[in-house]
Amino acid sequence: MAVSKLNPSAGGIPFGNTAGRPTPATGKLYSNGETARVELYTQAGAWENIVQEVPGVASITGAYNESTGSATIVIQGTNFVSGGIASAIGTNGVEVLASSTTFNSLVQLTATFTGLSNAYEPYDIKVTNPSNLFGLLPDILYVNANPIWQTASGSLGTFNEQVSISVSAIATDDSTITYSLASGSTLPTGVTLNSSTGLISGTLPDIVSNTTYTFTINASDGVNPSVSRSFSIQSIALLAEILVIGGGGSGSTGNGGSGGGGAGGLVYSSSYALLSGTKSITIGQGGASASTGATGSNGANTILGDITAFGGGAGKGWTAGQGSSGGSGGGGGSGTGYGAGGGATTQTSPSGATGYGNIGGTGNPGSNPYSGGGGGGAGGAGGNATASTSVANGGVGLAYSITGTSVYYAGGGGSGTEEGSYTSSGLGGNGGGGRGGYLNTPGVSGTANTGGGGGGGGYPQAAYASGAGGSGVVIIAYPNTFAAPTISGGLTYDQPTRSGYRVYRFTAGSGTVTF
Repeated sequence: MAVSKLNPSAGGIPFGNTAGRPTPATGKLYSNGETARVELYTQAGAWENIVQEVPGVASITGAYNESTGSATIVIQGTNFVSGGIASAIGTNGVEVLASSTTFNSLVQLTATFTGLSNAYEPYDIKVTNPSNLFGLLPDILYVNANPIWQTASGSLGTFNEQVSISVSAIATDDSTITYSLASGSTLPTGVTLNSSTGLISGTLPDIVSNTTYTFTINASDGVNPSVSRSFSIQSIALLAEILVIGGGGSGSTGNGGSGGGGAGGLVYSSSYALLSGTKSITIGQGGASASTGATGSNGANTILGDITAFGGGAGKGWTAGQGSSGGSGGGGGSGTGYGAGGGATTQTSPSGATGYGNIGGTGNPGSNPYSGGGGGGAGGAGGNATASTSVANGGVGLAYSITGTSVYYAGGGGSGTEEGSYTSSGLGGNGGGGRGGYLNTPGVSGTANTGGGGGGGGYPQAAYASGAGGSGVVIIAYPNTFAAPTISGGLTYDQPTRSGYRVYRFTAGSGTVTF
């Protein structure tokens, strides 16, 4: 009977299950009936299938980060053997071998990759056994690249103050990006950054001058280091230069010396928050002239939006008492026989503007010729009449170059003098104040659109009236880089020439201005 070569006792290949493998020796064969394969004990110290099976790649874990330029990937699959090599194949068809491949088990390898570019993602992962049999899992590895800014650094736009803005600073990535302000960076008050979208939105704050807000935003994918970029937003201050003056008060008449009218209250700002929305304007008229021993009249208020410049106070006549305060405009002067001048507090004003108004002067209660007190001006109180100084000048006004030329405004009216041959009277304050009347001469009215007070009446009272108060005015000047306003209603205005500015001088009526 022939002996089978497969019979171990006859010198054939040993046969049995996995547990029955013979004592290991390099180069020894074994027919493994349990796994249905012929095995060879190799120098690597393991029983290996002589005819290798095709490896299979089922999945991977781990990520490739652009910031580190490398990745350690664990590859799961089947039929892996020692000596197998992992590789990555990009969309350009180039195969990049792993810098190292570690055999963990029949079903797991660990591979380290370097030099991959996100330009050729997604990558296929391939495992090649020493037999050159290979398995491949397509489109499985992505390069977790750093976020890439799409919005250029620098200005995100120029906007008027107090307007709503909506601008974006955008970066792209193959994963979710979170946006945040860099340490030390702030956005304008009222403006916020959306951490998910990069949207910068909100209402810019009220400012007094053009302001550039510079800030830095970080874009992060949560894996790679954040990427920073600096941006800016410029806000343009709509703070026009304004001058608002109430109507001047008129002087009085009287048998004795008469008080001059007070100047209209004055409000000024070189940078007032005005150029947004619609503002109402009303020009206050001056107080009417008085005759036949009458007391003068207060001037009317002038209004610009939330600003009210009060009318000037009326002067008082002989023994008629103290001059009127005229709200908070300049006070009218008192008549002869009364020591007290017309009272007035300083012209009130809203934040961002300054108001001016002063009291009227006192009359002379002494001997003939008698004189009233001068009306108060924006820049000073009305003059006082005394026994040695029997005339009283109106208080001085204030000068502004808002129209392009320096002009005085809101001077008080001068006092009138009593009967006789006296031919002198109080002078009107510099700024439109009217001179007081004297023998056979009426008082002079305040200059129109200056808010100047009217002068006290002359003698005889029945024939020579006091001066009327000068009408008020609203003047607005702002850079000509901004559009012209829309003017509605019954406003009368002109446009003085001032280099680089739009100037509007409203001289009568009422209406609205929309910027």
